[in-house]
Formats: sequence, structure tokens, C-alpha cells
Amino acid sequence: MKGAIVALSFAAVAAAIPQNGYYTLTRVTTKVTTKATTTSCGLTICADYINSCGMGYGGCYPACPGLPTPTFTPPPCPTTTKKTTTTTTCRTICVDAINECGIRYGGCYCSGGPPNYTKPPCPSTTTTKPPTTTCRTICVDAVNECGIKYGGCYCAGGPPNYTKPPCPTTTAAPTSTSGPKKCGGLQGLQCAKGETCIDDPKSPCGIAVDCLGICIVEQFCGGFAGIQCKAKTDVCIDDPRDDCDPKNGGADCGGLCIPSSWAK
Repeated sequence: MKGAIVALSFAAVAAAIPQNGYYTLTRVTTKVTTKATTTSCGLTICADYINSCGMGYGGCYPACPGLPTPTFTPPPCPTTTKKTTTTTTCRTICVDAINECGIRYGGCYCSGGPPNYTKPPCPSTTTTKPPTTTCRTICVDAVNECGIKYGGCYCAGGPPNYTKPPCPTTTAAPTSTSGPKKCGGLQGLQCAKGETCIDDPKSPCGIAVDCLGICIVEQFCGGFAGIQCKAKTDVCIDDPRDDCDPKNGGADCGGLCIPSSWAK
């Protein structure tokens, strides 16, 4: 029997498409040759599917009437394992420490005991302190034959050789404002008969430590009776030889009269 040309309708082909896929349809003319054992189909349908993981699959197959429609198995999704993250909630405590040099150190930690923060070292720069010398200081107040003072202070050992200043070439007439006669000191200067050697009110040290004193004629003043000095130019000073201190509760201490120019 001669071959026949059969035109398949598009609706017939669409009816053969599965409902869960995508296809590429090709309109063709199918030539059917009637033979006892052979049938050829010229209509091919390609199905494109996508599984739940976005992976494509499918295939093409002949779509002539009477031919079975194949089924396509979706591929399995990849077995990806998500990393498990552990979240720890705790109370954060911060340590602000200071070492002996004033340098800050420390940090913050989460619960439990504080970690062992390493103390930073102090700067390696060191300052050398000057050596200190402890000694007994002795001051020398010397007077030359013209009444000019000289000397100084020294530390332990023998006194240095203080140079005596020369006397002026012209001698001024003595006045009533001349200073007192010196006594005591390392030279052991003596006062005239009837005079007493007392501490010099203008000197920071006394005759007890070999400093120079002054010679005065004793005239008592002050005390409970408030005795006044006879000379109007004299002032009453505290007697340095007693233990009564007018600046420390001794309002009625006895004193000695000296010229006001000799006082402090």
C-alpha cells in the first residue's frame, strides 16, 4: 500500500503534552507507511522540567498518537550540610588596671573569673638620684681686728681656711650705731669684765654650737612687773639662756635690754 501523508492537528499534539513540564513543539508532517511491523513518527516533543532545587531535567520523545508518553524522574537535591553556629550569652565585665608606673592595662571577659592580664613593664629609663650626704653643719662667724665679719659654714672635718678681709685704709670715727662686740665662736672670744655673752639675735645659730654671740651689760626687763629698759633706744628681747618662750605661752618671761640696732 502506498504511503499516506497525514497532517496532525496542533490541538492533538497539545493534548499529548504533560501538564507539569515545558516542551519544545515542532509542527511536522508525519508520513505513515503502512507495513506489517514498522511505524515511523516524525513528531518530536522535548520536555524541560525544573525540580525544587532549581535543577533542570527532562528529554525529547516521539509524540505521535498511540505512542506512550514517557515520565521523567527529577534529580535529587544536593545534600548540603549547614554549619551550626553556637551563640553564647553572658555578662561582659571589663577590667581597667594600672601598674606602679601609671600605665593602664586589662581588658574585657565573659563571665567566670577574670583572665590573668599581664602587667606591662615600666619604662627602662632610670634617673640617678644625686648622692645625699648627711653631716653636722658648722658655721664660722669670724671678725677681724677692724670689726669686719667673715667666715662661712662647713660640713664635718676641720674648718676650712677662711681668708681674713683687710681693714679699710681710712678709719671712720666710731658712732653710737656701731655693732656689738662679738664673743664665743670657735675662737672662744671673751667679753670684757662686767659683760655677758649671749646668742646674737641676728644669727641663725647660738653660742652653744660654736657660733658667735654678742657682749652685753645685763639689764633685766619684762617679767611679771613689765620692767622697761632705761635707755629709750634699747629694746627688751627674750633671754636666750632660759626655757621661757614668749611665743609659746610665756607671756611673762624675763628679758634683756639691748640696743634696738642689735635686735632682729
